[in-house]
Amino acid sequence: MTSGYGWDFDIFPGLATRKGRTNYGTSGGAITRLLANFGNTHLVRGVGTQLEYNSAGTTWTNIGGTWANADWDYTNFDIMGPALILVNGVNPSKYWTGSTLIDIPQMPVCKYVASDNRRVYTANKAGDLDTVFFCAFQNALDWTTLENSGFVQYYTANGGPITGLHAFQGQIWIFKRDSYAILFHTGDSRATHRLVEGSNDIGCVQYRTIVEVDELLIWLGADDVYVGAGGAAKAIGQPIRGVLQNINFAAIENACAWTDDHRYYLCVPTGANTQPDTELVYDTRYRKWHIRNIALGGLRYAAVLNSGPFAGDASGQTFKLQDGYTDAGATINWQVTTRPYYDGVMEAEKELYEMHIQGLINTGTSLTVHVSPEAERDDAWLLIDTQNTTAADNVTQNRNLIVPLDVVPLTNFYRYRLTGTALVEIQQVQRYSRIQPVQH
Repeated sequence: MTSGYGWDFDIFPGLATRKGRTNYGTSGGAITRLLANFGNTHLVRGVGTQLEYNSAGTTWTNIGGTWANADWDYTNFDIMGPALILVNGVNPSKYWTGSTLIDIPQMPVCKYVASDNRRVYTANKAGDLDTVFFCAFQNALDWTTLENSGFVQYYTANGGPITGLHAFQGQIWIFKRDSYAILFHTGDSRATHRLVEGSNDIGCVQYRTIVEVDELLIWLGADDVYVGAGGAAKAIGQPIRGVLQNINFAAIENACAWTDDHRYYLCVPTGANTQPDTELVYDTRYRKWHIRNIALGGLRYAAVLNSGPFAGDASGQTFKLQDGYTDAGATINWQVTTRPYYDGVMEAEKELYEMHIQGLINTGTSLTVHVSPEAERDDAWLLIDTQNTTAADNVTQNRNLIVPLDVVPLTNFYRYRLTGTALVEIQQVQRYSRIQPVQH
């Protein structure tokens, strides 16, 4: 496989059509600016200038008031009970109790927030963009008491604002666009925190792409996707270099990522798109990537409530992810393109005459097979077979294809491409060729 889309790792090393999504309540009618879990209780979302919560699975209830039409960040903490702390860099910081939204007057007005079991941290304040502020010990309402609350400046030679905060492995990871550092709690009240630089070359371009997956921290940088643990980071994006180079960084504020425990799902705008159109998936167990979706529809915020991932799009619709095999009723498309084959004799011409496909081909699945007699050109695909499969969908099947000899000419190299819609699992494909005598 050299390219393709529509796949996930459910039957790796075989190919399985990705799962879809279902609507989670009605649309908010404006761009999704927040999607957060209030503990294990319910979701809170921001749509345009409104905040809403959903405790029934179908009905979104308005939280009174209007706020700036700006993206929010959040963290769960304890303020005399469970509290969801919300910041957007414009309005006063506030927290949600499950029934009431309350301002935190002493908390600096910042864009990013994170917390551990001791304190809440916030950063990117207007006029003070490279400073991390922290509250008093286990008191998110106290941001002024000396020798208890305070701040740490994250200075770098290249300058620039902080672009994200994340609590990970008992530490606070601080990101700029081209660097990151880690804030340690020292346990000493005389010097509460210690900031240690991690890298002056690796940074983060969008805070919503920072996700903890399988005891790893993964995020999108300016030139790669990075995985971090133990204070160190390394690049993992080489297999998806083509997509990364096509990201529309002018609209990177709309990117996001989510997880379902073992996999990292990255949603980015590519080409001329301003909302995420392409979704990539990285499985931490196999250390491999797939292109999951090339018609994403603008998912730009994600959250996990209990065991389920959720996401919101640019129109304000919230979805339950990994649910069913359609995208809210729309059919899922998939494609796989192979590398060039030469059947062990690259100097000899060969005649491809037969193919066999084994897999679970669901009732109603469409399957189209093309072959290309070119090793590199992408405009020479010849149609071999197309049909709407109606076989039983509960057992692995074998599909036999005769390759017409008047369709695919003699060739030294050939590739094949499978394209279709709806649910399919592909276990193996066999090819048979007649090798022609080598002409001297």
